[in-house]
Amino acid sequence: MDNGWLDEEKRCTFTISQCLQGEVEPSYCSIAQWIFNVIHNIAEGLLVLDSEGNIKLTNKAAEELFGYHRMELFRKPFVELLAPPYRQKWIRTFLAKKKKKPINQYELLGQKKDKTTFFMEISVSEVFLKEGKVLSVLVRDIRERKALEKAALEASEHERQRIGQDIHDSLCQLLIGIEFKAQFLSQELREKAAVGHELASEIAKLAREAATSARDIAKGLAPLAMSTSDLIASLMDLAQNTGKNTPITCQFHLIGEPVVPNPSFAIQLYRIAQEAVNNVIKHSGASHIDITFGETSGTIFLQVEDNGIGMKMKDGINKGLGFRSMLYRAGMIGANLSIDSLPGKGTKIICSLPSAQNTKTNG
Repeated sequence: MDNGWLDEEKRCTFTISQCLQGEVEPSYCSIAQWIFNVIHNIAEGLLVLDSEGNIKLTNKAAEELFGYHRMELFRKPFVELLAPPYRQKWIRTFLAKKKKKPINQYELLGQKKDKTTFFMEISVSEVFLKEGKVLSVLVRDIRERKALEKAALEASEHERQRIGQDIHDSLCQLLIGIEFKAQFLSQELREKAAVGHELASEIAKLAREAATSARDIAKGLAPLAMSTSDLIASLMDLAQNTGKNTPITCQFHLIGEPVVPNPSFAIQLYRIAQEAVNNVIKHSGASHIDITFGETSGTIFLQVEDNGIGMKMKDGINKGLGFRSMLYRAGMIGANLSIDSLPGKGTKIICSLPSAQNTKTNG
């Protein structure tokens, strides 16, 4: 056998792609044959990338997942397998020369050869070989999981709307009835010069305030089917009610003329804003919140920023269901949600998505 594949120290000189791609029969050693069989028989898609992010090796599952033949993927930039809104995220997160912390797992929107998109979860690990840095990307199709998450969120949304409608139809009407009866009682007591008419007037006033508060709660639980203008009005109400009902000042800002491409997207954006504001009220110690909704360079964005105590990112995301709920909701509409916070520096949450979807989402 020709030993040209060995160096002076009898070490194999083949690169990963030369050894395992298939153009070279992996029979030089039993380990290579075993690795070849494992890679090409696992259920998840596997892609091996060079330091520039170009594909060196794929397995059968990855080829079927993205709809390409193996040689079509060879040397193709991995970023081209992502939906356009996610490509910069990949470049910033995984190909940056300097990273504060390696992120091993991420949810992204993949793009097939036929331009359809699908939700996927990738696990990334890097290793330094003689030929340079190599990234291995394990790809999982999570469309089924996302469908279950979407069903759970929709069930939660329907329950919110039911409770909100019950509050509006029952509790608000009862409180309005109490207000009218108390006003009637106050009038009768005043005409008879009897004591208690002032107390009756105070009861009517409290009932009116309670009805207004219940109506605000119902509106938050069960917003109308949301167009962009409905979303803007609801965000304005959210800011106004936050300032009225808490010691925190809250302002709403509108930038440009954003147009949400889908009414269901508007509801999810509103829920993200609600959750973000609730987190500020409960945990931040902030004195001010800015809610900003706008559009720039073809991208819609929703931003909630506070001047509170901030947090360590890992602690914040693991703190409770709030941040995870926002991430799920953003994922359901193909949006990117970023959280920027440092202890003592406040917190900024930004949810962004294309103003017009140019891709057809599969599943």
